[in-house]
Formats: sequence, structure tokens, C-alpha cells
Amino acid sequence: MYATITAKGQITLPVAARRALGLREGQKVEVRVEGNSLVIEAPPDIAALRQRLRTEGEALGTWGTIPVSGDGWAAHVRQQYGDGDASADA
Repeated sequence: MYATITAKGQITLPVAARRALGLREGQKVEVRVEGNSLVIEAPPDIAALRQRLRTEGEALGTWGTIPVSGDGWAAHVRQQYGDGDASADA
């Protein structure tokens, strides 16, 4: 399939490509350059994205974990980056 670039840098995706990816008018797509290729990807559907996040969270042991005050995160940030007190830097 081929497409022509307009003076404004726009292209029209061939109908076969739009149908193959299930793209609709006004839908956002991901565009990136890989080597000498321009890659256009349809965004994942929300169900697939939720499943991917769940799988990653379960693998990390963080699925179902809700951060709460006092969970140690603030102490970690202070240790890593300091307490943010501007007077200490003077």
C-alpha cells in the first residue's frame, strides 16, 4: 500500500489499512519511527490494556496494593532526594 504526503505533511491511510486496524475517523493513533520505517499503530483496546496492567502488577506482587499514608514511600523519597527544605541548601 502507498500513500502520498501532502504539502502540509499529511497522509491519507488507505481504506484497507484503516479496516485492518479497525480505525475510525478522528481516532488517535501512535506514530513512531523505527529505522527507515514509519510505524502507525492502533491504540490497544481498554480490555487488553487492563489485562496487561493486571498481569504486570501480579508479576511484581503489587496488584491490589493500595498506597496509604505511612507506607514508607515518603521516607524513601526523603532519603533519595532530601526533605525539600530550601533552608538546608543555603
